[in-house]
Amino acid sequence: MGSQRTDSYPVKLTRALLFLLLCAMGAVVGCAGTTSQKQSERTSRNSLTQTQLAAANSENLFEAIAKLRPEWLSSRGPTSVTDATPTSVSIFMNGAMLGKADYLKQLGALDVTEVRYFDAASASARFGMGHPRGVIELTRK
Repeated sequence: MGSQRTDSYPVKLTRALLFLLLCAMGAVVGCAGTTSQKQSERTSRNSLTQTQLAAANSENLFEAIAKLRPEWLSSRGPTSVTDATPTSVSIFMNGAMLGKADYLKQLGALDVTEVRYFDAASASARFGMGHPRGVIELTRK
């Protein structure tokens, strides 16, 4: 006679829980890889290196950014019903505000090592309120 194996209820429950745990761990590991990839894509979309700026072959930083990331400089009209004046992105370096987008025309494209863009929400968290078009942060040599 053949021996037939019958598992008890606790053994079946343990196997089922182990299977579910392994599936959950696989899902978490898969999501973690996707998240880090999206984070690196977002970082590259929100920053320009000195190498990228040099490749733009522009006279000043404003022109280089206009070629490489024109959406950073775009003004989308008034930001308030009470103030109809359109604003532009704010420029910061070392925690100090230098001016608006036109300030970039005074700087050479190779005068900075990195340029980072912060959207309005990120800019408010990092630099305080009052930057509805975001902030461009410059890192100098």
